[in-house]
Amino acid sequence: MGTTVSTENIRVSGRKGRPNYPVAYKCQVAIAACEPDISVAKLAQAHGLNPNMVFKWRRQYRAGQLGKSRVETALMPVTITPEPAMPMATPTAPAMSYTDTMPVPASASSIEIELPSSTVRPKKQPVLTPRP
Repeated sequence: MGTTVSTENIRVSGRKGRPNYPVAYKCQVAIAACEPDISVAKLAQAHGLNPNMVFKWRRQYRAGQLGKSRVETALMPVTITPEPAMPMATPTAPAMSYTDTMPVPASASSIEIELPSSTVRPKKQPVLTPRP
């Protein structure tokens, strides 16, 4: 694991020996708990803390309640590619009332999500409802 935090300046409060951890210590543990691939339970055990308390400190740190949070939101790039133009409907098609629905071909509109190991393409077909 390799993450250690100093416990030198911890005071014990008058409430049945419960330690009153300084905010700087809470921040150090919360920052360590925010690291990727870190087990909060193992981190808590290594420092003699209750895992629920470490989860609470991490949540407070991310919310900015333990000082300035260094956790940032990362935005994913989005690329919009134009689809080839669809052929227009033939004028000989029967007239549709506003209660009729017509499925849209899959090539007309689609969503594609590219992940590092795969591509996601939702299969539900949209339904085109003509206006009156």
